Amino acid sequence: MSGNPNDEGIGLLTGEESAHPSAPKSPAPAVSTPSAVVVGTPTAAPVVKKEIPGLLTLKAADDTVREVTAGTITTLSAVMSSAHTESGTVHLSVEVVYTSTYPGEGAEWPVQWLPPGKRSFSELVKRHEKTNVPMAPTAAVPLAFQITAPVGVRYGDRVEIRLSALWDDDTKPVTLTLGCAARQAVLAIKSARGYETEVADTLLARAEEKPDVVFALLVPSGLRGYVFAEGMSFEGVREMLHGIRKARGLVAGETTLKEVEPLLLPRITVEGFVEGAIVELIAGPFKGEKARVKKIDQAKEEITVELIEAVVPIPVTVRGDHVRMLEKGGGKSGG
Repeated sequence: MSGNPNDEGIGLLTGEESAHPSAPKSPAPAVSTPSAVVVGTPTAAPVVKKEIPGLLTLKAADDTVREVTAGTITTLSAVMSSAHTESGTVHLSVEVVYTSTYPGEGAEWPVQWLPPGKRSFSELVKRHEKTNVPMAPTAAVPLAFQITAPVGVRYGDRVEIRLSALWDDDTKPVTLTLGCAARQAVLAIKSARGYETEVADTLLARAEEKPDVVFALLVPSGLRGYVFAEGMSFEGVREMLHGIRKARGLVAGETTLKEVEPLLLPRITVEGFVEGAIVELIAGPFKGEKARVKKIDQAKEEITVELIEAVVPIPVTVRGDHVRMLEKGGGKSGG
């Protein structure tokens, strides 16, 4: 390579070559060092900066989001705490925001709040309130909001209460969002005994015209005089029941799924069977065979029978719903 300064240097810091290249040195022993560290210079461990917790905090007292049914009133609470060692003023902002699964149609949720230092709730009419809260050193101030789910609420509609608090000389506020979301309720409807299906059929026909009021109906076979409806509000279901023959109205209060759940499971019963009765097996390996009842276990809901046409009488234990009564014998009943 020539020493022309216009030539590009390859592997060199400049385009000029040394006029007297030095003799090659013996290879130095390999030293394992980080690529970005100069040999011989001690390295300092990276400093992890710990995030200092803020001196002003906003925390929910219980739930941040609560599911409620139409027409119910609930209270959400928060606590604003100061770890400052001196008194100061907090600039508190409260904003109420409504969202609906049907834009433009969702009902507004009435919201009241208990301003700091006050003893009674006041309406948050403006949807956006600002107030200054004096804070003593290391003090805590409770904040409470009373929310009413409107009667005409739709499933999934919600209200959010967005809190923002700023200390006097701070530049970044602390925030917290509390909210309520509308959910469906299970309601019990009274009907005349024996007319449960008729009431449910009529209500179903009306529900198809107004699908946002009633979502599902249940007519439990083991409970006479009641129909269960899954709907958004008492008022909506009550209005749909108006004029339905043999409907007796709504039971006050919401029915929980836990109360309805046992009605969804098929019940095996051995009531009505007596020892000595002639039955027919309607399930299992002896399906279609006739048998005589020998023993009834009410607790286990099982019946022990002997096959009539068997050469050797062998007792067979079956579930109560696997037999059908043909003839009652003269023995004693089970239980």
